[in-house]
Amino acid sequence: MQERDKQGVYTVLKNNTAQLNNEVWLDNGLGAAVWTNSHGSASYEKPGHHTLSFYLNGGQNTKRCISGGDMYGGENKLCLMPQDHRSSWAFADPFSFFHFYFEQKHLQDFAEQVFDKEGRHIELKECTFVDDPFVIQLIRQTMMQLDWRSDTDKLMMSHAQQMLLLHLVRRYCQQPLFFPPVKGGLSPQNQRRVADYIEAHLPQTLSLGELANLVQLSEFHFARMFKASFDCTPHQYVLARRIAKAKALLEENILTLTDIADASGFSSQQHLTMQFKQRVGVSPAAYRREQGKP
Repeated sequence: MQERDKQGVYTVLKNNTAQLNNEVWLDNGLGAAVWTNSHGSASYEKPGHHTLSFYLNGGQNTKRCISGGDMYGGENKLCLMPQDHRSSWAFADPFSFFHFYFEQKHLQDFAEQVFDKEGRHIELKECTFVDDPFVIQLIRQTMMQLDWRSDTDKLMMSHAQQMLLLHLVRRYCQQPLFFPPVKGGLSPQNQRRVADYIEAHLPQTLSLGELANLVQLSEFHFARMFKASFDCTPHQYVLARRIAKAKALLEENILTLTDIADASGFSSQQHLTMQFKQRVGVSPAAYRREQGKP
């Protein structure tokens, strides 16, 4: 959200009994947060932005108060709260939930860039406690597994948010939009441009929008065409190149592990060690020893 005003869902929770456990706000204005709560109530009055709410744990005694009969939540339940909706909620037991915050402009731009459709009249449906296997998998197996503080993982988070927007536009808008066919990958020239840029900026934060701008594509189209060209996502490619650079620096045996982490784009020595061990099979220190260098 460009501005977290007084009526925004995030701000209401922040000023309520909810506890903020994690959050990430990307350059494109999309945000995500994980909250816990156990008691109290909350009311939203035309918050000015859209919110997807997904229950991670508990929620069976969390209810939406409706005059026609209260509705109760539960684990893996999804709610969509459009920017102009009104709702009241009550919490009786501990539960945790994931929020995805996005604006009407994100939906409009997505419809225009991805589907080549006029986005002015796109309208998000209001949903309360529904089941959605795709959202369950994307949030639990991808978004919740990422380190939201890591610059490397923020690239993957950005891609996951694009996939979530795509799903919402296709399934939860008043008029469904049909997906255009894939039209190949990046040109050889653009492949080199992107690969060279990534290599030159490995120590820095790289965003999906930044890479997409290099070849004048939307983030969504860029991610699809990049995968068609490189057979992996931008996040996977950047991570592989950072591991390769860390290997080269370890073999030189000049820098400390902390300096190598910084030079290869990892947020800390601990982050380097975790990612390196997962992908190489040994720790950076062990890899250095295996090269015959103390």
